[in-house]
Amino acid sequence: MSFIEIVNTLRTLGVDVLLLALGVMFIVSLLKKTVMKNVPKKLFIFLPFVVGIALYAIFRALVTMSPAPFTSDIVQTLKGGFACGCSATLYFVLYEHLVSGKEVSPFYPLLEGLVPEKKRKEAANTLYKGCKDLPGDACKTYLMEHLNTYCEPPMSEEELSEIASILTEFLSSVEKK
Repeated sequence: MSFIEIVNTLRTLGVDVLLLALGVMFIVSLLKKTVMKNVPKKLFIFLPFVVGIALYAIFRALVTMSPAPFTSDIVQTLKGGFACGCSATLYFVLYEHLVSGKEVSPFYPLLEGLVPEKKRKEAANTLYKGCKDLPGDACKTYLMEHLNTYCEPPMSEEELSEIASILTEFLSSVEKK
């Protein structure tokens, strides 16, 4: 993913999502370094999305001054929260581009805890290039076939399916923008 594609993706999202995503990025970074430094690294794949949904739900409840984001508007809340998680992940990738000057795949931060650091960049780039032009189901199948070759320890079929679904959905949301 080029720098221009990342900036274009961030531009198409709403201001509220982009600002909340900054908060999500800082919260996740803080949790990684303090409270959650001893938890399995696989949890960090889901963390930006969980924190994004929670933060977006609280934000929407405060803006509307009603419980609707938790009840009747739950689909909108989940959609906005997922967008916050995606944006927070893109912020991390953008940060890596600007600060470290490395070419980093958008999958790179999502593979933390699954793929050892020494193989993560190669895995992220290979998996991203292999499935970025594939439709949803083909992308998920590709990821399920190739992801476990980089993982240490190897994942179960259920874990592999869940991670492949998240990566496919993430890629779909990034490529749509």
